[in-house]
This record gives sequence, structure tokens and C-alpha cells, in this order.
Amino acid sequence: MNSYDSDLALSNALNQSRLSQFLGWLPLPQRQVLDKLVQALQDSGPEGCPEAAEGFVTPPMDTLPSDQPGPLLGLYAMGSCGSLGQTRSSDVDLWLIHESTMPKEEVAALQRKADWLSHWATEQGLETHLFVINPCQFGIPCQRCLDKEHSGSAQHWLLLEEFYRTQVRLAGLPIAWWPGAPQDDPGLLTLGEIQHLPAAEFFGAALWQLFKGISRPHKSALKVLLLEAYVADYPDQRILRDQLWYRLKAGQSPQQADPYLMLYERIEGFLKRQQETSRLSLAQRCFYLKCHDPRFSSQWRGELMDELTRDWQWTPLLIESLNQAEHWHAGQVRWFNHQLQQLMLTSYQRLTAFASRQRLPRQLQIQDMGILTRKLYTQFESEPDKLIRLNPLWSHSLAEQDLTLLQVDSDDAQGGTWYLYRQPADKRQLFGESPLFHHRSRLACIAWAAANGLVEEYTRVHRFHLGEGSVDKTLTRLARRLTPALHRPERADLDALQQPWHLDEVTLVVNLEQDPSSRWHGSELMLDLRGNRVLSTGRPRRSLAGSLELITRNSWGELHYHQFEGERGLLQMLEQLLTGITNEHLPEIQVISVGQRANAQLEDRLSFLVHQCCRLRQQSRAEALQVLPLTLGEERFGLLFSSHGMHWRPADELPKLPGPLVDGELQTLPQPDLGEDPYASAPEILRQHARKGMRQYFVREREQGLDVYLLDENNVLQRFFHSVGQLSALIDSISELYVFKREGRFGGGSFNLPQFYRLKRCQGELTVLPLAESELVHNQE
Repeated sequence: MNSYDSDLALSNALNQSRLSQFLGWLPLPQRQVLDKLVQALQDSGPEGCPEAAEGFVTPPMDTLPSDQPGPLLGLYAMGSCGSLGQTRSSDVDLWLIHESTMPKEEVAALQRKADWLSHWATEQGLETHLFVINPCQFGIPCQRCLDKEHSGSAQHWLLLEEFYRTQVRLAGLPIAWWPGAPQDDPGLLTLGEIQHLPAAEFFGAALWQLFKGISRPHKSALKVLLLEAYVADYPDQRILRDQLWYRLKAGQSPQQADPYLMLYERIEGFLKRQQETSRLSLAQRCFYLKCHDPRFSSQWRGELMDELTRDWQWTPLLIESLNQAEHWHAGQVRWFNHQLQQLMLTSYQRLTAFASRQRLPRQLQIQDMGILTRKLYTQFESEPDKLIRLNPLWSHSLAEQDLTLLQVDSDDAQGGTWYLYRQPADKRQLFGESPLFHHRSRLACIAWAAANGLVEEYTRVHRFHLGEGSVDKTLTRLARRLTPALHRPERADLDALQQPWHLDEVTLVVNLEQDPSSRWHGSELMLDLRGNRVLSTGRPRRSLAGSLELITRNSWGELHYHQFEGERGLLQMLEQLLTGITNEHLPEIQVISVGQRANAQLEDRLSFLVHQCCRLRQQSRAEALQVLPLTLGEERFGLLFSSHGMHWRPADELPKLPGPLVDGELQTLPQPDLGEDPYASAPEILRQHARKGMRQYFVREREQGLDVYLLDENNVLQRFFHSVGQLSALIDSISELYVFKREGRFGGGSFNLPQFYRLKRCQGELTVLPLAESELVHNQE
């Protein structure tokens, strides 16, 4: 037997071993779903399956040869399938490879069929991601947009290296995956020969793994550590694909050359050389949680995991805790979330430093980088008033019977800090317990608990003060009322990240901290009869709205908390709220009043006022200024709505109005002369996209080149003129500044990158679209 024949025989033996493990570890119902999916690609699919090119060049699995082979070159499982990493909860990633000459229309039809089959299989109980692959795609820039499962332009050869070392052939041709495999043999399928891993890919791959780590951090932690290990050896690249093949050639069994085991061993060797024992300990836990599944009866799996835990010197208590991960409480989940986040951000910092030292050209397409960094910004960039969501990891429920709030006084004007505990208000149980969350506001603590699933109908909220604790009925009712709005699954749709954020949901809590209604002795019935004047009642006239606390969820999935107090707090709240309103989106609005009196009247009046202001903000026109009179206590104000947004003035500072000031009666004035206002000559749509704290570039094509409008973090507008080539250089320089040089809150680069948009006329109206550099270059040519 010559070298090629022996290599092919060795590869086929490995595939048969992995295939047997993959299929053998699937429960019977999932195995049946997989069989039907493969059959649907070979000839016909389930009812409702879209039609597309079908048939493999060689038959799938154990079926008989086909008389008429089709254009599908192969179907392959990859990732954890057939390896130590496969568990009952594993998803299945499948690559469906077609002939490179297949017409675009047929490829599009095949993609529709693959998407349908992925959804169908997942509904049947086998979470499946079926990717349509052109065998030549790894040598050219990626044409597919990034989504929650597809890495887009973030990685090419790193993805191919993982595929080569983990693939399991289900149908079609054997893969020429091993080092030195012939690239022109008609009996083999090649996707490209890996000579080395391009250094330019490591930054995009790091971003992608952090992005994937938001939902499955233990898997991404291992993969990002592998990237770090590869970088540490650069330019001497001993990739796992090569090491796996050399083990097989040396006579080791497929189990000894298990790709997930080898991934861990490479990470372990790297972290031991770095003397990073704490990160190694966390990597061991991630590996155990990924690979340990007591429902499997495989002898070698059990013996291997037992041997590893002995080598790691784990205690029975630690093993039991990890085995009970499905029942972890919020404290355990929060600790593990924090550890994983720090591990991955440290890796990201090192990988970006590596990319910066290499002075590498940007390979990540600007639209993909925008989506990735925006999502990472929502997760990792902490702000004082952002309420971060916990990843529940494996835990089925984080709900608690009892939660306790404890305030620690402070010398500053903020009034101290509230700490949230998952225990009853008993000092014996609270002693030594770590808080779950802390904030200067107790409502923010309650909102965080509600958003993260700690509150159910049976949950009681306690307050611990001066050594004594008791159930706080007001906070308990409030927590239960907040939960339906705040504890909602995050949307997986990434389209929203391609546009500036807008508010989706608004909850306004009234009179929790300051309650003027407790000092009011009037009649609630008379309030109703007199037109619900809760904002100006009594003698002297006072507003019954005291403290105002705002909880918002925006289109990027972020939760924010804002607090307003004082006589003009309502005006400041409205001003803050209306910055997140766009012409196309009106948020869901809920007002909750928790004072001693007039709660129903306050909820009705403030709900009407907020809705009215949102509608006026949406209806604002450039040529008009609308004035809405509002009385608060003894003072009268005018709310001024224009295309600039909303601002307010005391009545004596308002411009001359056509009629007398009457609450609720809108008056209209011509827009005053804008003078040197830079917005005057800019497209009107830019005002709708202005957001504080964001740097945004809007590009508009002209015959002579490109108009570029910049809205900075303070919404100051600037205008530039660039050629297409200059624009690409501008994007590169800005990305480098923010990613490699600007300090982020976690010590590395910032995730709050500037965003780039394209201004394009569609059906006669100017619209804002995500910028795709390739479109500009194409149009320029």
C-alpha cells in the first residue's frame, strides 16, 4: 500500500470511528430526524420542504449507490459531533458542500432548503445549523452576511482548520484534510490547503468568539484560549489539525486523538507555561461542563473524565457542584459569569495587542465589525445606569423565595448604596453572604432581579434595617408587577444592531422614594371631577408626582435606569425619554405609581402626558415649533417640540404665542431662523438618528465623490468630502484608534466603535442603511 492509500485508509478509519460515536450517542428520536434530513438532501424532503438541487455524488451513510449522482459534493458534521464534546444537549453543525459551478439561482434555492431543514430539525428536537458551502469560498472574501450562527468575514482559515480536524463525513466525498493531502485528486474534496493561519484573522476571530460567548460562554472561552495559545507560538504555528494527524500516524487511537481532548491539552500546556493557574482552573471547569454527561454510558468517556478530575485534584464537593449546574442559584451563576467574562476579555485584550503589533490590514468587513462590536458593547461595556443581564448558563431557574435589600449609608449626597441578597432578612443568614447586585437605588436592584428571573409570584422582598428585617409589601408588589415587562428573552435578530438604538419599552415608577401624596389631604374623587389635576392641586398648589424613576429597554436589548427628583424632575424625565423616540417606533409605555394616595390618577395623567409627548415628537416638522403648556405646582412651563427634539422653558421665557397658555392646548409657531445651525444644510433624517454617546458617520454618494456627515458623541454635526479610497482609509484609521489605542472600561480597546451608515434614496425618500464598502466600490467602478 502506497503512502496515499495508507493515508486515505487512516482518514476513513477515523471517520468511521467518529461516525459510529456520533450516531451512537444520539437518542433514537434525534437519529431519526438526522436520517430524514440526509434523505431530504439525497432525494425528497418532508412535506413543505422547498425544492432545490438534490443528490450526492456518493451515497449517504449506508444507503445503496445512486444511479444518477447529484451536484452535492458532501454533507459533514463538525464541531463537537462524534467527539468528547458531544452531549445530549449539543447542537449539530452541518456543512453541505455543492459544486463550485452551481448557478447562483440554484445556490439560493439550496440555501432556502437548508434554512427550512434547519428550522424543521430544530422543531423536531435536534438543534441543527445547516450551512451551504462553496468549496472555493475560503480563497475569496466572504460574501455572506454575519448572523448569530455564521461568522461572516470574521474568520476564514481558522474556521477551516476547525472543520478539518473535527469533520465527520455523512455523505459524499472524503475530505482532503490532512497535511500534505493531494489537492487535485478527483476522489477527494478539498476546500483549500492550510499552509499557515493568517495573523490578520485573529482579531476578527476573537470578536466572533466573544460574540458567541454571550450565549454559550464556556464553549467560547475554550476557543478563545486556543486562539491565544496559537498567537503565543506565532509565527511557529503548530495547529491542532497537524498534531491530530501526527498522533494518528504514530498509532494512537481515535479516542486518544479526540479533537476536544487535544484542544484542552493545548490550552493546558499554554496556561501552565504562562503560570496562569486561575485561568487554567476555569478552563478545566469549562471543559468538564462541556464534556461531562452522566447520561452517556460510554466507558472510555467516563474513565477519561475521572482520570482528568483526579489529575486536577478536584474535591468531591466541587464535582458535585458542577454536576448540579442545572440547579445553580443566581449567586453561583453570577460568579461564573464574571469569571468567564474576565477570562475572555483578557484573551481579547492580548489578541488585539497582537494584531496591533503586526500592523495588519483590516479583513473584517465594516458591517460585520459594526454588528459584532455593538453586541459586545451591550454586554461588556458597563455604565453606571445600565442593568446587565445574567446568562443563566445551565440553570433551569434563578427564581428565589426571598430577596432582601440592605442599605449601607454613605457620607456623600447620594444617600448610600442598596445591596440585594438571595436570603430572608435574617442576620444569621445574611452574615457572610455575598450580595447579588448593588446600586444607589433600591428600584434598580429590584429591576435587575426582575429582569434576570429572580422574581416569581411567590417571591417576597424584605428590607433589613437597624438589625431587623421584615417583608416590604410595596416592593414585593412592585417586583411582581415589573417582572412581565422586564423578564423577556433577548431577541436573536441582529438587524436592530445595524441601526441606531431606539426605545422599545418604558416603565415609569412614581413616588417610591419621595411621595408628596402622603402629605396631601384632598379628595381623590374631586381630583377626578376636576379633570385629574394631580400635577397642580391643593393650596398652595403642589404636584403629587415626587420621585420619578425610569427603566427603559432599547432596540439593542440594553436595560437602563434613570432617576429624577425635584420640582422639575418631570420635565427632565420627558427630555431624557424623548431622545430615544424615532418617527417609526413608539415604545410600550407603563406607568406605576406606588405612593400612599392618588395612584390611579397619577398613572392615568402621566401615561397620557408621556404618550402625548411621544406623538408630538414623532410629528415634529422642520418648519414649525409646537408648544404644549404644562403646569407643575405653582409654575407654568412650555414644552417645545421641533425637529431638533424637545426642550422646555418657563412660561415667562417663551416666545410670543398666538393665544393664552392653557394646559393641554397645543399652539404652533413658525420655526425661528436657524442662523449658523449646521443641521440646516444637512439631510433632515440625520436628526432622527442623533444619539448621545455615539459617534456616527453617514455617507452619501455624489458624482464627484462622497459626502460624509459626522455626528459626534454630543450630536455636534460636521461635514466632509471624501473619495472612495479616502473613505476606506478613514474607516481603517478610526477602527484602529478605537480597537487598539483607546482605553475601554475593561482595560483593552473600546467596543463603542463609531458606526458607519449609507444615505440612499429609496422610492423618492432618503433612507439610512448599514454601510457596505463593497457596494460603494462597485458603484464607483
